Amino acid sequence: LAASALSLANLLAWQPQRTWRVPLLWILHLSYAWIGIGFALLALASLGALPASAAFHALTVGSMAGLIIGMMTRTTLGHTGRPLKAGRAEAWMYWLIQLGALARLLAAVGSAELHLPLLLAAGLCWSLAFALFVLVYAPWLWRPRVDGREG
Repeated sequence: LAASALSLANLLAWQPQRTWRVPLLWILHLSYAWIGIGFALLALASLGALPASAAFHALTVGSMAGLIIGMMTRTTLGHTGRPLKAGRAEAWMYWLIQLGALARLLAAVGSAELHLPLLLAAGLCWSLAFALFVLVYAPWLWRPRVDGREG
C-alpha cells in the first residue's frame, strides 16, 4: 500500500490533469497511474480480497502496454521527422489499451458469466491498438525521415 500511495502521490505532483489536451502526455500519465493501482491491487490480493491476476494485469496491460505504445508513438514521430503531436489514430491506440486494461481487470474480479467475454474484449482491444500502430507507423519507419535529416 505504501508503494501505491507513493506512486500515486508522485503522479499527482506531475499535475496530470493539465495534460488531457496533449495525448502524447496523458497516455504516459494514465499508464503510470496503473502502477499505483497495480500496487494497491497487489496489497488487496495479499489479503485474499481479489485474485493476484487483477494486480498483474493492471501492471502489465494498463501500465506497461500503455507506456510502451505511448513511447513508441512519441519516439517514432520524432525519429521520422514528424511533429510530436498525436492525431486520431494515436488517440484510438491509447484508448484501446486503456479499455483493454479495464476489461482485463474486470475479467479478474467480475462475475464468472462475464469472464470470457471480458477476456476476449481485453485481447481484442490490445491487439487492435498494436495493429493500428503497425498500420500507421510501419510505412513511416520504412521510409527516410520527412525532414531529410539522418537518424
